[in-house]
Amino acid sequence: MADALLIELYAAALETANLTEDPHAFVTSNSDDFSLPHGDQRCPHSDLSNLFVPQGSSYGLGVDGLNTILLDHFKDRIERLFEETYFEEDPRKLEEIMAAEQEHFDRIWYHRSLQHQYRLEAAGDVEELERLRNIAAPGRARVEATYTVEGQLGPYTDFELGMLHGKLSTLRWLLGSDWDFLDT
Repeated sequence: MADALLIELYAAALETANLTEDPHAFVTSNSDDFSLPHGDQRCPHSDLSNLFVPQGSSYGLGVDGLNTILLDHFKDRIERLFEETYFEEDPRKLEEIMAAEQEHFDRIWYHRSLQHQYRLEAAGDVEELERLRNIAAPGRARVEATYTVEGQLGPYTDFELGMLHGKLSTLRWLLGSDWDFLDT
């Protein structure tokens, strides 16, 4: 029923269109209902062929059909557009992902260790504060020596901290951990 409605809507649009100035195209991936059943499926079904005329109404099958119709209509302009907008991204290497995960781990751990220290200072817990400083000092020194660009170690806005956590969760997920695994 939906397929019949689609082709009827297309036929209705053709009735009022000036196909010389406003060409139309019907592009589908449904070769079972719209394409020639026993032959070249890039051609419309014989019951529908009267809708498609050489100048102004085209039939296309799938992405290749759409590409052909666009190339025929826009000619060199679309080729230039394709060239200008084409880009290819290579996937990151495992070493890059692991280095990014380590950086985000370090930055979040450093922030959390400072936050723990501030809470202990506010509570006046001198004994626990001394214990934390002894445990965290070597790690903090390593992190401070590694991340020397201003702002890398905070202070962070709530948004920036949320972004760091989201990135760490994503990087860990890529490496096989469950989502939202944010232990430091």
